[in-house]
Amino acid sequence: MARIAIAGSGYPGSTGLFVTDLARARGHEVLELTDLDHLPGLERQLAGADAVVLVPKRGDAWRHAQQAAQNLATAAALQAAPVHLVLLSSFVVGHGLAHPLNRINESILPGRVAAERTLRTSGLPHTIVRTTWLTEDPAGVHAVTLTQDPHADGMLSRSDLAAVMLAAVEHPEARGTTFSLFNEPGEPPADWADSFARLRPDTRNEDLT
Repeated sequence: MARIAIAGSGYPGSTGLFVTDLARARGHEVLELTDLDHLPGLERQLAGADAVVLVPKRGDAWRHAQQAAQNLATAAALQAAPVHLVLLSSFVVGHGLAHPLNRINESILPGRVAAERTLRTSGLPHTIVRTTWLTEDPAGVHAVTLTQDPHADGMLSRSDLAAVMLAAVEHPEARGTTFSLFNEPGEPPADWADSFARLRPDTRNEDLT
């Protein structure tokens, strides 16, 4: 079982809370992170952690995504053993400014791109999960497609999203990858390791848009 630090579980219905509940149900030790601005405190809290899951708060993408990712990466790099960083991003990053959501607030896309770049250039194991439109469907009733098409779109159960993020912690095959995911009709994957192994590894300095 892993020791997983989770940032973004502090409000009802959040994806971070779904990940937290599922991780505990599967027997993992969970630490809920609340203050991402205080680097010495983060360094202490991450002691012994195997993975960090960041679910950025809504709003200021520079603070809640990029700066939070930077602080977590810095604190993780100070640990004795490598810490796996898992970031929840968005499918609209791949669409760039062609997607209307990225034009509503001009700071959102640069903040998300910078957060992703922080993980890819950190030198630490990382996984970047780009969610599509979220639904409240129960887990395990749909197939889940993982894709690296930058223009991916679709609908995704929040429960399935949490399952994939936790699977990324549990399976080394997910490390060093960025992908979007969505539901389709069919059966859920039986082997997450195989699904992750089919993905192309990231290169250190690329922005996958």
